[in-house]
Amino acid sequence: MGETTADRNSDAAGGASACAVSGPAVRWRPQASWGERILQMGVAAVLAAALGLGLVLKPSPTGTGTHTVLGLPPCGMLVMTGHPCPTCGVTTSYVLAAHGQFYDSLVNQPFGLIVFLAVAAGLVATLATLVTGRSWALLARASVVATAAIVMVALVLASWAYKWATL
Repeated sequence: MGETTADRNSDAAGGASACAVSGPAVRWRPQASWGERILQMGVAAVLAAALGLGLVLKPSPTGTGTHTVLGLPPCGMLVMTGHPCPTCGVTTSYVLAAHGQFYDSLVNQPFGLIVFLAVAAGLVATLATLVTGRSWALLARASVVATAAIVMVALVLASWAYKWATL
């Protein structure tokens, strides 16, 4: 007859019966330490402030330059060459999205909409981990972080190409 999981567990344990539980596997998710929960609260506060700032700012009608309201200089590349840098229009697009103008945000600078959605999703996820007490340890693996960074760089470059093509 066929070998069952309980038989394999029993054999692996040297003949002693291992805990054989039928049904779906239960994934263990570690609880966050107090230090991690404080970090999560800080991240949630920063993300909430970023969303609030997007609501307070008025998007530039030119599609770029909203960041200058924050005291930052105009884009040097745009001023010198007339061509946008990879992040030109991201702040304006982010502010448009914060005001619920998602189509205008996408058309202006796709990466700004992506950043807005990432900030909103990050706030929801952070609040969920705070409420449940779960750790971020499973998400902070090097492979996950590296993949996210590669995807973000690819999205920035694609959005930059789009911005050049539409200017």
